[in-house]
Amino acid sequence: MYGLAIAHYDVIVLNPNDNFVDLKMEKEWKGLLTQNIGSSSLKMVQAENVLSLQQPLQYIPKRCSNTPEEHMTESKDVAFIVHGYGGLVFMDLLVRRKWEVMNKVYAVALIDSDHHVGHQLGSDVQLLAWIKHHCREWVTSPKPLDKPAATVLKKEFPIVSAGTEEHNLAPSSSLQSIFKYLKKALKAKTTINFSRVPVVTRSSTKRKQSA
Repeated sequence: MYGLAIAHYDVIVLNPNDNFVDLKMEKEWKGLLTQNIGSSSLKMVQAENVLSLQQPLQYIPKRCSNTPEEHMTESKDVAFIVHGYGGLVFMDLLVRRKWEVMNKVYAVALIDSDHHVGHQLGSDVQLLAWIKHHCREWVTSPKPLDKPAATVLKKEFPIVSAGTEEHNLAPSSSLQSIFKYLKKALKAKTTINFSRVPVVTRSSTKRKQSA
């Protein structure tokens, strides 16, 4: 994180995989907590445990945590680094919040991503053009880092080697290369105003005909 601070990055760590809490673990944690905060709180925790036991599910959603697809948000001049399933989640975000993402995200670095452009983006020409110019993927490969590694199934945007054949090692192996890519992308960033096609109304049609 020290290197990110020097480069003046604001970092938001997203963890869309951890959205639920185990009731059993939660009760054990509360039991340990009450040993330190006194008997008055013990009654409250015991009451909460009784209510929890009435729930049929073993897992409950964490506070302020949504589904993986709902968990991701962004603001201005944002770059994404996504690994594995995170790539699928980003593509879902791109489809659901198309205009906002295309106007605010300047680069996306995917690492051994599980996304599927054909299934998720379909034949949307604007989305396909956007990812071609704003996405790059680092995939597990026996080739040296950053060497072209395009596959038959993935060819919608540049794909290079992560410098390792291990999925779990791909982020650390390619991280320095990824930040060079993000820095270059931000420097070369051009603002493209993607806007919705104006809706044709009766009034606008009349004005056009009268003109």
